[in-house]
Amino acid sequence: MTGPRDQLDQEPLPGASASGKEKPQQASSASGMGLLARVSTLAWNLVIPIVGGVLLGYFLDQRSGDSLTWTLSLLVLGVIIAFSNLYNLYIEQGREKIDHAEHNNQKQESHEEEK
Repeated sequence: MTGPRDQLDQEPLPGASASGKEKPQQASSASGMGLLARVSTLAWNLVIPIVGGVLLGYFLDQRSGDSLTWTLSLLVLGVIIAFSNLYNLYIEQGREKIDHAEHNNQKQESHEEEK
């Protein structure tokens, strides 16, 4: 008779192949690259609207002769857009986690049905 503890002992660790020959460093570097990609995406989604708004505002202020009207207006707009992007990334990550959890549950249920 096998219990849940025996099943855990038989299953490979996350990030390891079924044969167990995959190096743990490869799994950690893959997750490290994924983290780097997420951080850089987050940075670009925050920086580009804010800096772009300031630069465009400065350019428009120079052309129109205003002091800081366009610069401040477009800075505020850039901050609003940046936080909107941040919120959308947060929602997207939440959906991915939910989908991943559902996929794992379906996989586990199908595995239990086979036994």
